[in-house]
Amino acid sequence: MNTKNVIWLDQLGINDIDQVGGKNASLGEMIQNLSNLGVNVPGGFATTSDAYRSFLAHENLGDRINALLDELDVDDLAALAKTGKKIRDWIMQIPLPADVEADINIAYEKVEGQYGEVALSCNACDWSGSVFQSCGHRACNQCQNHSATQWLERQQNKLLPVTYFLVTFTLPHQLRSLARNNQAECYSLMFKSAADTLKQFAANDRQLGCDIGMTGVLHTHSRPLNYHPHIHFIVPAGGLLKSRKEWRKKRGKYLFKEKNLATVFRATLLQALKQSGLWLPRDIPKAWIVDCEHVGSGLPALKYLSRYLYRGVISNKNIIADDGDNVSFQYVDSATGKIKTRQLPGEDFIALLLQHTLPKGFRRTRDFGFLHGNASKTLRLVQYILCVKLPEPMNKTKPSFLCKCCSQPLSIVGFIRRRVKPQPG
Repeated sequence: MNTKNVIWLDQLGINDIDQVGGKNASLGEMIQNLSNLGVNVPGGFATTSDAYRSFLAHENLGDRINALLDELDVDDLAALAKTGKKIRDWIMQIPLPADVEADINIAYEKVEGQYGEVALSCNACDWSGSVFQSCGHRACNQCQNHSATQWLERQQNKLLPVTYFLVTFTLPHQLRSLARNNQAECYSLMFKSAADTLKQFAANDRQLGCDIGMTGVLHTHSRPLNYHPHIHFIVPAGGLLKSRKEWRKKRGKYLFKEKNLATVFRATLLQALKQSGLWLPRDIPKAWIVDCEHVGSGLPALKYLSRYLYRGVISNKNIIADDGDNVSFQYVDSATGKIKTRQLPGEDFIALLLQHTLPKGFRRTRDFGFLHGNASKTLRLVQYILCVKLPEPMNKTKPSFLCKCCSQPLSIVGFIRRRVKPQPG
């Protein structure tokens, strides 16, 4: 429930700026609007201006800060830095008022308790305790590591002893607004159009003239996390001629002409978009971008794509600063290879991340051709022709919790139900 010190974000709106500040009010407004659209956003709470004033009054902190500032010569940069450090030290050293601390602790426990707890016990030293369950959301950058590992292992079991190509189909800037507003339909049409393009080129190729397999992974972000929908396809350099049960190899470090791929992909996707009834802008460019790169065994490309499958678009280590107003994160510039930093207001940073959350139930990765899940017999035939030694099936278990006392694996002894979701007061 809300108190004078704490208000839940889903109860805040733009009219509550005087209570929690502009950024928290904007965040609450965004969460309410997204919830109405069916987008589930993890909850939280904001401390109020009353809590802030109570803290300043505690141990006369506000009066001490004012007295120090009254004596400050603002033209003296050294004194300014020294005074700023002293005020920051006071803020860090002075404890919160008892009622503010109690309200924050209660609210924090309710946030943590939304997903329940896992009860743990150590058989080596008799330690026992519990940890909070993860949210399990596929866009969370701390969850789904095991799911990504499982996907990579499944794809590794399908790898063939041939060279591979990484083919990337990019949606032009002029169509991104359309894709953003019709994500499920546009992304599905992108997958189908790109896969059909590759199949068509393989069927008409002099060296191939057969059916190929491929694995596609949808990415919606650029390295600075701007909206940039594109699909990576990992394609083995060869295909199966079913009539002769023969593997046909694509020789050299060249798959198909990029400009030709882009031309056919453009025509196929635009025709599909028109047939779906979506409105197309007038300024669609004639030249689209398709990149085709030789990647050797295919495993490095699979590892690269697995990073963003189930763990969001940014890792915690790349978020380098959060001063309460702005968030700074780093990324590697694709053109120069140098590390760059981007800073955004907090609410803009959250909006930047949320635009990459896929529609509910949408699959980011898809297999085609003889790599499709329904083509297991065909894949086994390909593996037989290429003399692939199949790995022994292994049931890899999830990583265990380790005991804080003796570092031995902990046993899960039970689950604690999640606490009742906080209701507005």
